[in-house]
Amino acid sequence: MALDKNSKIYVAGHNGLVGSAIWNNLLQRGYTNLVGRSHKELDLTDQVAVKRFFDEEQPDAVVLAAQAVAATSPAWARSATAIST
Repeated sequence: MALDKNSKIYVAGHNGLVGSAIWNNLLQRGYTNLVGRSHKELDLTDQVAVKRFFDEEQPDAVVLAAQAVAATSPAWARSATAIST
């Protein structure tokens, strides 16, 4: 499926390592209608909030680069665990 350069693309996890690389790559390729939400703005584990988001934004495509992490361990440990698994 080819997307128009004006297609609305939601990048879940756009602030993370992988998500930000995807976001920047899309921008470099000329996609300008990108949508991103931080975890504070949209909790992806909250089904009601996610449905409301999709109903309002109606993206043409979704890139899922969000990572579930444990809030109790330090960030460096979470990154190392994610890389090693």
